[in-house]
Amino acid sequence: MGQIERLDDTIAAISTPLGRGGIGIVRLSGKDALAIADQMFAGKGKKKPSEFRTFSVHYGEVIRDGEVIDEALLTVMRGPRSYTREDVVEISSHGGIVSLKTILKTAVQLGARLAEPGEFTKRAFLNGRIDLTQAEAVLDVIQSKTEAFLRVSTHQLKGDLSIELEKIREQLMNIYVEIEAIVNFPEDDIDAAAREVILEKIRGARGGIEKLLASSEQGRVLREGIKIVICGKPNVGKSSVLNALLKHPRAIVSAVAGTTRDTIEETAQINGIPFQLVDTAGILEPRDLIEEEAVKRSRLSIMTADLVLFVTDASQGPTGEDQKLFDLVKERDVVVVLNKCDLGERMPLSEVREIFANKDVMKVSALLKEGIEGLEKAIVARVWHGEDAANCGLLLSNMRHINCLEGCLKAVQEAEKASRDGLSWEFVSEEIRAAVNELDRITGRSIDSDLLERIFSQFCIGK
Repeated sequence: MGQIERLDDTIAAISTPLGRGGIGIVRLSGKDALAIADQMFAGKGKKKPSEFRTFSVHYGEVIRDGEVIDEALLTVMRGPRSYTREDVVEISSHGGIVSLKTILKTAVQLGARLAEPGEFTKRAFLNGRIDLTQAEAVLDVIQSKTEAFLRVSTHQLKGDLSIELEKIREQLMNIYVEIEAIVNFPEDDIDAAAREVILEKIRGARGGIEKLLASSEQGRVLREGIKIVICGKPNVGKSSVLNALLKHPRAIVSAVAGTTRDTIEETAQINGIPFQLVDTAGILEPRDLIEEEAVKRSRLSIMTADLVLFVTDASQGPTGEDQKLFDLVKERDVVVVLNKCDLGERMPLSEVREIFANKDVMKVSALLKEGIEGLEKAIVARVWHGEDAANCGLLLSNMRHINCLEGCLKAVQEAEKASRDGLSWEFVSEEIRAAVNELDRITGRSIDSDLLERIFSQFCIGK
């Protein structure tokens, strides 16, 4: 039986991570939450939880079969002014695994059932407290890896995306109603000027959609991060560059060529943007089967990179081997890193740029950490167009939202074309209605139960 058919149940779950901690929370939600709390919580006063004022916290003991399980604080939040719009009880006890599981088991024995993943948030959605974009934002807030993406997720959780989508939907619905009036009253002739007015309204809606979609690339970057592959010939300091960007010694650094014999992957934040940094083995003629596999993995990493840092030794100057390796990556998005500048530079920067097809060239000394900040700024500029990720506001980052909005844009473009070509208003109306349906899929006005289950199955139990 699906969750939609089980909304009358009272659910319970541990809402904090399992493990030792100062505090842990067991959450109940549903029509019997307070009645169950009455049977398992003894406050220091004479009142039972069902008599507590809403939004109040009370000290007492959790009781099971007449025996004290733990001291606790019990919080009451009556519906509809609660997270789920149902009666909600939260029991905050000591954070031991046994204590929390015993409290949860007691609640279940008294009539609650174990909540499914994301069921508290799903009830908030089904009960109309939040729309689907806000529900998905809850998961994004929990899973945020950077402050920048947390900020984006918080904007969506507050309903900023919902507001923008509702504006577009209202525009489209007004157009739809206007066209339907024309279709239903064909005796009222519509002149070319009136047709142009409707066409202009369609263009306005299209502009709003395109503006939202324009933010999707930056949103994707904050959600998924950017894969940067560091490559070059052996002994040019690739691992030193990795360590400098990570701000800690992750890779072994040695003067011996070929020290790195496999790809090393680490994550880092640069200006609030998440990056996956991949240090590759020096691409050279392999001397054994291990190096042959290492070179193969290096080439594969390069092919899947969003950005390539091509490292060369400034003290030696670009060699024929450098140029040969550069030919393998020059079609990618590349920043050339002139490392070991502290040892002197064999060739003027202008000549280096000519050799490397006028790619961006950054001079650094990974050993002395010189030029690293400039390299970071160059990296961010390539993926974030020079803006500060810390100042980002509303961005599209969810691929489901992006796909639906692209479908909405396509339908609006078809409506615009049909109107511009003078086709029957029925064709225009049908496309506008299709565009509205795509928006409704984003916010959850129109969504199938299977998709709903897939979305909420990604949540942790207890949220």
